[in-house]
Amino acid sequence: MRMFVNSFFLGVLLLAMLPDRLGAQAISRYVRSSGPEARITVRAAERAPFAVPRTVYGTFLENIGFSIFGGVSAQLLDNPSLESYYASLETLEQRFSAPPFRRSTQRGLPLPWLPLRWEDGWRYEPRQGQAANSVSFLYLMGLAGREVGIRQSVFLPIHRERAYTGSLFASSQGPAELEVSFRKQDSPADVLVASRVKVPGGGRWAKLPFRLVLPENAVAPFQPVDFVVALRDDRRISLDLIRLYPTDAVQGLDPEVIKAAAVLNSPLLRYGGNFTSGYHWRDGVGPLERSPTRLNQAWGYPEYNEFGTDEFMAFCRLIGARPQICLNLGSGTPGEARAWVEYCQGSPATPAGTLRAARASRQPYPVAAWELGNELWGDFQIGWQTAEGHPHRYHEFYRAIRGLVPPETLILATGGDIDFFEKWNAALLDKYPHELHYLTTHFVAGMGEMQKEDAEQDFKLAADFALPVGVARALEAVRAQIDSHPRTRGRVKLAYTEWLFWAPEGSALPRFDNLGGAIIAAGWMNMLLTHADFVPIANMTGLIEFGGIQKKRGRVFLTPQYWAFSLYSNHAGNTPVATRTEVPHYDVHAGQRRVPEIPAVPYLDVLATVDTRRRDLALFVVNRDWKGAIPATIQLQDFTPSPEAKVLTLAADSILVRNDDEHPDTVRPVATTLELPDSSFRYTFPPASLTVLIFQPR
Repeated sequence: MRMFVNSFFLGVLLLAMLPDRLGAQAISRYVRSSGPEARITVRAAERAPFAVPRTVYGTFLENIGFSIFGGVSAQLLDNPSLESYYASLETLEQRFSAPPFRRSTQRGLPLPWLPLRWEDGWRYEPRQGQAANSVSFLYLMGLAGREVGIRQSVFLPIHRERAYTGSLFASSQGPAELEVSFRKQDSPADVLVASRVKVPGGGRWAKLPFRLVLPENAVAPFQPVDFVVALRDDRRISLDLIRLYPTDAVQGLDPEVIKAAAVLNSPLLRYGGNFTSGYHWRDGVGPLERSPTRLNQAWGYPEYNEFGTDEFMAFCRLIGARPQICLNLGSGTPGEARAWVEYCQGSPATPAGTLRAARASRQPYPVAAWELGNELWGDFQIGWQTAEGHPHRYHEFYRAIRGLVPPETLILATGGDIDFFEKWNAALLDKYPHELHYLTTHFVAGMGEMQKEDAEQDFKLAADFALPVGVARALEAVRAQIDSHPRTRGRVKLAYTEWLFWAPEGSALPRFDNLGGAIIAAGWMNMLLTHADFVPIANMTGLIEFGGIQKKRGRVFLTPQYWAFSLYSNHAGNTPVATRTEVPHYDVHAGQRRVPEIPAVPYLDVLATVDTRRRDLALFVVNRDWKGAIPATIQLQDFTPSPEAKVLTLAADSILVRNDDEHPDTVRPVATTLELPDSSFRYTFPPASLTVLIFQPR
């Protein structure tokens, strides 16, 4: 493992030492033309002086939305610990506006649990103290000759699994019996499958397992069912911590999410985001039975702490990625950060390393990078900082962890974004240049946020598709500031640890989950690979929930952006080569507010790479013209291709087309072949498309 760690980052470390002999503009050259046909010349012998490290293909995981619960976790029940629902009023209104939830809370039930039957009246009491887990539990009062219970509506992954296992905690003064079951939604009499659970007496909490196997065809696809825990006599029982998993769960994780994430071939997974600034890692280690429910203050909903450090490490191992962990510089302390680093990378002889060795792994975890804080420049961030105050706090945390971090593990400092980096980055560069190695930057852009008032739809689309070009040019000012300091010149690099193209759901704009968003993402990947000498680390937002994997109603499906990213992560070579593209251009003035001025935007965005191991040549062509196809003549110089090339095309009838749980394959790459008479040929690139042509040497 140690040899893998060292080789993994050798490319990043060597990259930082290379001189800037061939800039990004020299790799992919563009010439404005007025003709209807483009001309692309690939000069395979003219190679960039740097290798593209695999770390540009990083992804990002945060406890936001349903990324953890309802995403990577296979556990199916919301609020399993029966706590008061820790959430903001906005979240409560969004998730629980239906009248049954209002009635349920009147009877003392914690959201989103409902009474099995409304006619049973008030048979529930929430209690606090001496809970099996966290703070609260539920006291269930039965009735002679009646069935009293609680239920929660769930979507099961019935397309792949009919068997489900789980456990609950119960206590009773005398022996009793509970029944767990699946029933038709809102129909308590229609029991699909049931299992009896014996509760021992004695008044002590007992963890009780159960198993439910649904008959074949008992539940239709996308049909919700009620999970029920019920009492059939006049006993009184305390309930707590009810968990439910499909039997095919892998260490509590969703097997379809694991498979999709592994196929993405991302070597780096960032665990961070806004929630980081209020996250305390000790809440998420140790036995699940002791995991406390907390408020995720950043996003206003519960944090169940069922997916903590050890689960994150297991997930990384299962998908072939290395961990990149964002430390809490918001509400946290340097001592807390040091203990987390020690828990992950300390030897079993250290205090926190001893804890890890006893609970999860004697071997230290292969952490790729520690990121010191998340977006601390924003007043929306818990414990945010001013530009003047941030360097001191960074210095405190850096000094606290530096001695524990192995040489091959990177340390990233919170930098500013391209539109306000000057003052923020300058403070760090001036005060602690010797303690800087990488500055993080983010680009989360709203697609409809235009500087031009009353912008028409075509203008918005043109401005949105141009964003990768504008960001590429803006990076030069960031690099110039770093290089103006003798102690950071040519040494300190950027890490794009979040990038996302956002628009309101239902809007007629490119968005992370439709084809338009995928086309912008493809242009973004072209930008990253041609700037990998300065930006060797990047993390797509996000592996789950946003531009990557999504899960709705028990079904996992993949966004168009997932497929665009996958084409790069699986097919791009490790060295960019020079291209010259003659193609029509357009200009953007008063466009997207973060990058409003982008002159000379080529309609085709072109990247060519060679791979020193596979020896193939890959040509990535993004057509950002959403209205028309662009024919082109392509000439390969200094490369004699085999007679047949592989073509992978990501396109659709509209930029707004997206995949969903019922139509998961509407947008995905289509593989074809192309006969090559010689090294010069013609090809037509569809509107709003990503085309990858892969040539093998003759």
